[in-house]
Amino acid sequence: MTDTSGSRYRYESNETKKLRLRADAFRYSPAHERLAEMKRDRPEQYDQVSPLMRISLAHYEADKAAAVQLGRNVSAPTNQEV
Repeated sequence: MTDTSGSRYRYESNETKKLRLRADAFRYSPAHERLAEMKRDRPEQYDQVSPLMRISLAHYEADKAAAVQLGRNVSAPTNQEV
């Protein structure tokens, strides 16, 4: 059986691995950013959002927090990055 995780991460703890995988999953999303803004600035409107959208936002925010914790760029991409 081949080690698909690569030797670079072979000895990381399970907690570190989960954090890295969450950070790897993060992709900037304007839609999620607008939803997070609604949650922060207009909670009464956010309360009307579907449960699926809330779950999606929770995953997005967790992935973003992991990326921030690992020092990754979480800002909107510039035109050169698209």
